[in-house]
Amino acid sequence: MFRTMICAKDLELIALREIQSFPGGEHVALVEVDRLHGDWSLAVIARDGADFEQIRSAVETTTRRLKQKYSLRADW
Repeated sequence: MFRTMICAKDLELIALREIQSFPGGEHVALVEVDRLHGDWSLAVIARDGADFEQIRSAVETTTRRLKQKYSLRADW
């Protein structure tokens, strides 16, 4: 399957929008891409009142979807 190359900043914006669309995701204020030995993961910062279990689920689902669709471009 072909994946689109994307820079980290664009991926962060897409991930934030997708995570905020989940129930409880409206409390997420920031998403950052963490690069890990050729792979990546998402880290989030949430506002007070967040349900961390809902956010964890949203982040896992979003990460899985985005990894299928995008390949992180390390040189951008």
